[in-house]
Amino acid sequence: MEKLQARKKVYLWLLILLSLCALIPLAVLSKYNHQSGDDYGYAYRTFQIWRETHSFWNVIKEAFATSAEFYQKWQGLYASAVLLALEPGIFGDKYYALTGILLLAIIVGANCAGTVYIFHRKCGCPRLEGFAAGCVMSFLMIEWMPSALQGLYWYNGAMNYVFFHAVLLLLLCVLLSLAGEHPPRKAGRTVLAVLLAVLLAGGNHVTAFMGILLIAGFGIFAAVKKRRQNLICCVITLAAMVAGFLFNVTSPGTRIRQSYFSDRPGVAGTIVTAVKTGIACINSWMGLAVIVTAVLLLPVLLPLVKKIRGQYGFSFRYPLLVFVLSVAWLCAMFCPPIYAMGTPGDVRLTNVVYFSFVWLFVLNEAYLCGWAVTRLEASGAAALSGAAGEFPGSFLITAAVLAVGMIIGCGENMTAWQAYLLIRSGEAQEYSAEADERYAVLCDSAGEDVVLKAYTAKPWMLFLDDITEEKSDWRNEYMRVYFGLNSVVLEQTE
Repeated sequence: MEKLQARKKVYLWLLILLSLCALIPLAVLSKYNHQSGDDYGYAYRTFQIWRETHSFWNVIKEAFATSAEFYQKWQGLYASAVLLALEPGIFGDKYYALTGILLLAIIVGANCAGTVYIFHRKCGCPRLEGFAAGCVMSFLMIEWMPSALQGLYWYNGAMNYVFFHAVLLLLLCVLLSLAGEHPPRKAGRTVLAVLLAVLLAGGNHVTAFMGILLIAGFGIFAAVKKRRQNLICCVITLAAMVAGFLFNVTSPGTRIRQSYFSDRPGVAGTIVTAVKTGIACINSWMGLAVIVTAVLLLPVLLPLVKKIRGQYGFSFRYPLLVFVLSVAWLCAMFCPPIYAMGTPGDVRLTNVVYFSFVWLFVLNEAYLCGWAVTRLEASGAAALSGAAGEFPGSFLITAAVLAVGMIIGCGENMTAWQAYLLIRSGEAQEYSAEADERYAVLCDSAGEDVVLKAYTAKPWMLFLDDITEEKSDWRNEYMRVYFGLNSVVLEQTE
């Protein structure tokens, strides 16, 4: 038994190290990252205040002033706007390179915090197993996310979605901690849940909407189980969440933004389109990488479900219901943008839907494992059920073969490999050098009319958008205000 446990520890540490090593090319690519688009629009006030005062306190105050401004003129994302006004580039263009590293840390940190809490604190599994599961899930999310550009390297888009997806995960953990029959320190945890709910409600509409559904789900569970204290905690948290969400969506700025979208499908049309979109996404994501990851996680998930059976007496009777609810959750994430704009939203939204897909895929795998173990026990195959959590040496060989097959079959699509190619080709370095030249010109041209050359290098993982030849274009206007110029345009091409 000790030999099996030692072998399993080696296996888990290999999963962790390989998952984290795959992040290295992505972190290196961050070095060549630069601002673009809405980065300038949300951060122009904080950028100017920093240049004038070099006071962090004044910058923070200005970030809240930015939030108030956008609340009135464009969107009610009161929490998101504060974060977007604090993008690293306001302290100097070179600090924008921290964006990719920050987003990688948020994804891995939130996933590992969630899995360690669930595996270790709630179910009694070793902490290492939870950490390994979080790292493997992060690897799957990061390496095959729909858009690394909008999920890692564009601060404005990534923080507006990825960060609030992380907040949603933390809220889930707090709600789980309150879901017991006699939750300890329930007052403090309720306060934490309320704070997270208010923060989440001030972000993008998608994660805010899902937060409402999540809290409501826990409230229904508490009501069914007749746990009055839990129900009160959920009602208080839900009230705060709904109040913040209404404050968000009823803002003057949101009404202004909504006026640009006249072709909206209504409730019924929203549901139909969301279901079609969600199922299409699930179908496209169910590839070799996901299947191999499911196999690699078996040594972690099988002991987990056995712990849940032993600790809670859970029977895992409804795998089909869990699957249907999982699909419904993913489809529901597309409802807010379809209802508000008539479209499923940009790819930065699809990123967090994919992150939720990974979590729900692992949940369904664990539930199926629990269902299988339960059926084995019920059929009298107790010995076979007991062997489910063992770790034979043959599994190491199988896992290695599958991992190699995944790299051969899917490696070209991995973000780490694509980042390596951009660095090796020199395209990322060329783009960064051109951006540095621009930044120097823009900083030295306050009050002047500036004409910039178009980028010759546009690495797809770093380059989002650019200004145009029209000085009235919104991108040009954001850059003009950010640097205090009289005007800025791209050099006209023949």
